Amino acid sequence: MTPLRNLIFDIDGTLLDSRRDIAAAQLWTFRQLGVNHLQPEDIYPLIGRPLAETFTKLLPTDLHTRIPEAVIWYRDYYRAHALDTTMLFPGVREGLATLQSKGIRLATASTKSTGTSARVLEHFAAAQFFVQIQGNEEGFPFKPDPFILNKIIRDQGWRKEETMMVGDTDYDIEAGKRAGVATCAVTYGSLSRSDLEPFRPDCLADSFSDLLRHFDQNSLSA
Repeated sequence: MTPLRNLIFDIDGTLLDSRRDIAAAQLWTFRQLGVNHLQPEDIYPLIGRPLAETFTKLLPTDLHTRIPEAVIWYRDYYRAHALDTTMLFPGVREGLATLQSKGIRLATASTKSTGTSARVLEHFAAAQFFVQIQGNEEGFPFKPDPFILNKIIRDQGWRKEETMMVGDTDYDIEAGKRAGVATCAVTYGSLSRSDLEPFRPDCLADSFSDLLRHFDQNSLSA
């Protein structure tokens, strides 16, 4: 088996416990449209989806014409409140440092914009661990399309057989599979182990420390 040398991480639900701030921003947006019945638990399973997709699913049909407006409202609100309660998951900073010390090359692939991704990781003193912080830009297709994974691999000159995508949603796993790389699903983010198992990731991790143990067991080394 070819040793893994490159890891591409999703951000929300994988590195950052950000679901309360994301849900709060979406619920605020829905209230501006007169939709008041939704709860955070309605939002959590959809985190990681494109905003337009989430809003299409949760808003009444007669409000779908206002989704572009809602996306702008959400982004403005979230930008001001993105760090109200958000934090790194336990063990993430230490784990990233351990991986980097072993010569593992790290990148991110997020539905956040590249600028927002970089700002958030810099806030938590984690940006320095990544050789490429890649988010979604205007015109880029969202995961599960493998576009941004392929962009990272191409930009860095990585070999796909030495690369793994790590994320907390089926979209992350599907994007990794479509890109032709190994996949690992973390079960502490948006979806549970039972939600993720049907998508057949190459591994499942119940914590960031568990993720590192999996790599050690599989002789992950530079």
